[in-house]
Amino acid sequence: MKKVFALLFTVMVLTVGLVLFAKAPSVSAKAAPDAALVGMNTEDATIHGLAGEKPLFINFWATWCPPCVGEMPAIEAMYQKYGDQLNFAAITIDEDTAAAAAFLESRGLTLPVYTGDLNKLGNDYQLDFIPRSVLIGTDGSILAEYTGGMNEAALEAFLSKAL
Repeated sequence: MKKVFALLFTVMVLTVGLVLFAKAPSVSAKAAPDAALVGMNTEDATIHGLAGEKPLFINFWATWCPPCVGEMPAIEAMYQKYGDQLNFAAITIDEDTAAAAAFLESRGLTLPVYTGDLNKLGNDYQLDFIPRSVLIGTDGSILAEYTGGMNEAALEAFLSKAL
């Protein structure tokens, strides 16, 4: 019985200590890493250059990723709707850029598509899973991040954070 009380007391002390001394989460925005982008259906650019003009929506995707392919029509629709208010950059992580180019053509996609240094982008934007979407403000800070596919309603709600 003494062991049970000792254990409960220890748990209670640890809990109180965590509550009293835990740091509050940081409210400062994380700066978006810059990277050179090679345009596949548009001019070459940089992430900071695109985000400096107006907020930037980035979607990391690949042709072999079913959720990525599934959300492309929604991203294209949002590009058509908000392209005057936001910059869009669909960044393929396909190593075979010819496959990505064929995909774009077969789907009639008009949103700007880029590729770049896949190792740098993967490390800088923690691309452990795709699709991954990042919203960057004109000050270069990351406004929002999301990993996973989005339908049109979810994507519009995500983009609203920068509109």
